[in-house]
Amino acid sequence: MRKITHAILCFICLGVGLLAQDPKYVALVFDDGPTPETATKLLSVLEVEGVKVSFAQVASTVEKHTEFSLETQSRGHEIVNHSYNHRNVDELSDEELEHEIGGAQKKISELLKRDPVWYWPPFLKVNDRVRSGVEKAGIRLFEPIKTVVSMDYDRTVGADEIEEKATTGVVDGSVILFHEWRSETIDRLPSILKKLRDQNCKFVTFSELAERMK
Repeated sequence: MRKITHAILCFICLGVGLLAQDPKYVALVFDDGPTPETATKLLSVLEVEGVKVSFAQVASTVEKHTEFSLETQSRGHEIVNHSYNHRNVDELSDEELEHEIGGAQKKISELLKRDPVWYWPPFLKVNDRVRSGVEKAGIRLFEPIKTVVSMDYDRTVGADEIEEKATTGVVDGSVILFHEWRSETIDRLPSILKKLRDQNCKFVTFSELAERMK
């Protein structure tokens, strides 16, 4: 009996050890901010949870609500260039696209006194023109191994479905996409984080994830 018990304990310890060796590093990104109506609550939830994330922010909105972006930055979160006015690349001339990427980079850098490292394109649309614009602006296009889309941008998608989508199919190197303005996302965030932790997820910023994925 003693030998059997010892064998079972060894098997359990081995399983725990294997889990500990294989964490999934994921980056949470909150798009389209800063959003004054939700920013304070979101930052508070993230602080309580001890999680640092990336915020993909729109330069024209940062210009209107700079204090929220500065507060976000001061708490150790990463601010990412998410264009100047969140326009669809398919509808832009070359000059307009340059303003959306390079103009946003200059404006965010000027307001926050720190240069964003990454460009995160609106609607996740990437083509040769976007790549060229990003290179010209002197930043980097963030392209994750996998993007897990919570669908919280769609008002017809309820809180339960947001939580399910955000916690399903997550692999090492994933980016999980949320929107700062969606109150249901913020309300469910503690539950979402718990489910992801149960999957052995470790939360990092874009820059930290990129470093790990080298």
